[in-house]
Amino acid sequence: MEILDYYITLHLQHPEQKEEAPAEVTISQLETLFFCTKRNVNLLLKRMGEEKWLTWIPGKGRGNRSKVLFHYSLEEAVDAYFSKLLAKNLITEAAEFLNRPLLPEHLAKKLQSRIQDNFGLHVKQTVSSRVDLLKIPMRRPLAALDPAHSYSAAEAHFVRQIFDTLVNFNPVTEKFEPHLAHHWDVDPERTEWTFYLRKSVRFHHGRILTAQDVKYTLDRLRDPSIRSPYLHLFSEIHTIQTFNDYTVRIILKRPNVFFLHYLSSFHAPILPHDVPIVTGKELIGTGPFKVTEYNEKVFILEAFDEHFNGRALLDRVELWFVELNADRIVHYELPGSEGMENREMRVDNNGSQYLVFNFQKDGPHHDLYFRKAIDELIDRNRMIAELGGRRNSPASSMWAERSKLSAFHPASIDRARGLLSKSSYQGETLTFKYLDYTSEGLREAEWLQKTFSRAGISVELSPYTLLDPQPLDAEILSKGEVLERDTQYGFLSFIKSERSMRTLLSEEQIGILDDHLARFTREESYEERDLILEEIETYMEDEKILLHLYHIAKQWNYPVLLKGVRLNDFGWADFRKLWVKPEIGNNNEKGK
Repeated sequence: MEILDYYITLHLQHPEQKEEAPAEVTISQLETLFFCTKRNVNLLLKRMGEEKWLTWIPGKGRGNRSKVLFHYSLEEAVDAYFSKLLAKNLITEAAEFLNRPLLPEHLAKKLQSRIQDNFGLHVKQTVSSRVDLLKIPMRRPLAALDPAHSYSAAEAHFVRQIFDTLVNFNPVTEKFEPHLAHHWDVDPERTEWTFYLRKSVRFHHGRILTAQDVKYTLDRLRDPSIRSPYLHLFSEIHTIQTFNDYTVRIILKRPNVFFLHYLSSFHAPILPHDVPIVTGKELIGTGPFKVTEYNEKVFILEAFDEHFNGRALLDRVELWFVELNADRIVHYELPGSEGMENREMRVDNNGSQYLVFNFQKDGPHHDLYFRKAIDELIDRNRMIAELGGRRNSPASSMWAERSKLSAFHPASIDRARGLLSKSSYQGETLTFKYLDYTSEGLREAEWLQKTFSRAGISVELSPYTLLDPQPLDAEILSKGEVLERDTQYGFLSFIKSERSMRTLLSEEQIGILDDHLARFTREESYEERDLILEEIETYMEDEKILLHLYHIAKQWNYPVLLKGVRLNDFGWADFRKLWVKPEIGNNNEKGK
């Protein structure tokens, strides 16, 4: 701690104390407060006196308390100290300071506003250069940026910034486009897929991409020892052949017309074979941004000048892991843009927040009547109205458009009790695991707990995080899923991934779902595949395997000078396309 921090710590014990009214304190109290010896307490008080921040009046005689006169106001001291933290880019320490015990609420709000101003898109102009920097707060550390293990929306977005896939899926045209592979062939049986790689594509560490890297990446995904949650998808590969540095053939165990979707997903970007991911921090790709720093405080990306598809317009991205009120932070705001014209952008995600039952654990939730009673108790519209936030619309499907076709009736406690009376539930307390991402997770879990209790269902709340293994010690779990831009693949990976709900299902349930998906991967027609997915959702709805709650919507306001804002399916803007239009004279012709 520096001397000003000690002074603030002392002043916070007497926040209302004025200069003309000294506060009483003892040396022993200060020893405890400062966590130091009597000698060091006296040295600190002497330093503070030399700075003219306070006057120390020692108590005379046994039992007489000392007095301190504060000359440096608490607000001024806090402002000066906080400014130093921000100037040194000590964002984590600044965020932690907001939670300092006894910090007056009005000061905490003022500092919260200042630290929020520190985020957003900044332009740093020097004599010789200009740097466009985006600083974003995030409440939790990134769970997994190893593509073989990434699963949340935030991780998926950052994987796409660091790495590239063989092909890209265009959700508008619903066609595949060349990317790392400039061309590909497939045999009539759809079991042999041959890819021809671009030349001179560089990884961030300088080496040229070859077919060996493609083989290494896909072999890794189907290696059981890697324990990828997507093993069930990529275990369909029988063998991988490389013919030269730029030609690779993938041979499947069975026909799969859907295989290109696998290769365009954020699970399958190409990794370098000479830099294995061991700790999760060895993130070398060919993508538009390279990782320059990654620790418990910050994650920093910088534009990769040699990206084969052109350099990103944004120079640097800093993701700070701090506990802030993220709902009040605009990620793509420009400093000083309060008076500018703003535009609004909204993303209605496909995917849902849902409850799922753990069929690997014994209990009354194996009884369909019990699951129907739980479903009957949940009034989705009321939940959205009372909890608010990003909860946008009630869900009965992973697809928001399909949910609109459903009628969401008010909950009926009488009907729920009637279903419960037919079930095997005997009043036992069940464990309900909720995602402890923000305070919203607990708030929602408590709302559901109260809702269940109206019919006499007792649940004990237990938190888990995205960093935890799949919880198997609860009967009911809350989860969320955002389908990526390729929604059919997104749903397929949702069913197949061990990070969603697969490990919670019975063997019989998994068998039924996999039978549907086997038909799905053989089907050429997009429309017919959609019908199969509807069959899967109908089966899960009839059996109440999972209970959809609501769809999420994300909305952003951003100034007109910020260009290239296109929010993806995960609610993030593609960093490589963001740029700030400089304010210049109005006489210039457009395009110059």
